[in-house]
Amino acid sequence: MNVNRYRLLCVALAAVMLASCTPGRQRPAPGTAHSDLKAYFESEALQATTKGLQLHKTVTLNGQRDTVIMPADTLALQHLLRPFIDADINKPSLRDAYRTDTVTDLFSGSSSIMYSARDAGTNPEQVILNMDKEGRIATVHMLNHVRNVVYEYRQKLFYQHLKNIHITTYQKIAFLQPRELDVQVLLAPKN
Repeated sequence: MNVNRYRLLCVALAAVMLASCTPGRQRPAPGTAHSDLKAYFESEALQATTKGLQLHKTVTLNGQRDTVIMPADTLALQHLLRPFIDADINKPSLRDAYRTDTVTDLFSGSSSIMYSARDAGTNPEQVILNMDKEGRIATVHMLNHVRNVVYEYRQKLFYQHLKNIHITTYQKIAFLQPRELDVQVLLAPKN
């Protein structure tokens, strides 16, 4: 009798786990909160400005570090968020260029949507949106990569809703020293 309950519990648990993973789902329908990343990041810049946040910005270029604290204005934030805005995966030229996978956490209600480029030359090559239980974007991760005989470029982008921007860029041109740029920005209320 206990063995049958155990088997039934295992089958139910497996069904729940399979239901939470929906690989290969198509792109979310237009009109959802995450369908237009360009508009999302422009809205985030405006929202950070209206909340009166400060930017604690640390820039490291080839090991040399500089830190500055400045008020969050829309222009500065749009400049910082430009790599995210430029990585717009909803351009008509990128239609069907991405495979979309969605994983939902049935316990917390949060979910992750991962866009992976079908071809190696498509940029961004990966975008991961972590959504809260209300369907709002909590974090965004993006990866860009270009490599050929004379040039290599890698960029990792991370954004946490009104808290953190982190951009790491590596660039190598043939016969020149590589350059590494790390930009870390914390958004915080004014003291």
